[in-house]
Amino acid sequence: MKKKYYAIFAGIIAFGIALGIMYLEFWRDAGVQLPQDVTMQTASGETYDFQSMEPKVRLIEFYYTQCPDVCPLTTQRMMHVRKMLQDEGVYGKDVEFISVSIDPENDTPERISSYMKTFDVESSDEGWIFLRGNLPDTEAFADTFRFRFQDRGTDYIVHDSFTYLIDKENYLVEKFSMGEGFDKDKVFKKIMRNVN
Repeated sequence: MKKKYYAIFAGIIAFGIALGIMYLEFWRDAGVQLPQDVTMQTASGETYDFQSMEPKVRLIEFYYTQCPDVCPLTTQRMMHVRKMLQDEGVYGKDVEFISVSIDPENDTPERISSYMKTFDVESSDEGWIFLRGNLPDTEAFADTFRFRFQDRGTDYIVHDSFTYLIDKENYLVEKFSMGEGFDKDKVFKKIMRNVN
């Protein structure tokens, strides 16, 4: 009889854990939408707000130019995804990348422009926008995605390791790991599913 109760209790615990994982991976992020009250600047100094965007599927990356590992690797892999999307004829027209600096104090427009050139992105590229804002606006934008970052007074900023895919209505549909975990083929396929 005791074994039966143990089995039922273990089943309830397993069910509770599964619900918790589903909440963290899906339900918690289901209502995420781009903020309408945040304004940023492009690397060329133009104002960019999130209210007047055309309906497009967007891949959002948080980065900083002095990041030693996951940021540049993610940006490099996004560069490969860009090529795949260009081959499909959807890059810029239906799909846009947004890279937001989490170090606006040090990531000057000049430094961001240099970072962009490293990854063969021109300031006139209509499919990939690099943004910076003041720290409160950057934090507000990051908070929308529950993306955490902190400058601990060293040369490195501690930050989460996710990129975010939003649909044409600006709702989050999926998040992907950064760095080594950024699977360009998976990201490409998920983007194309949301384009079509």
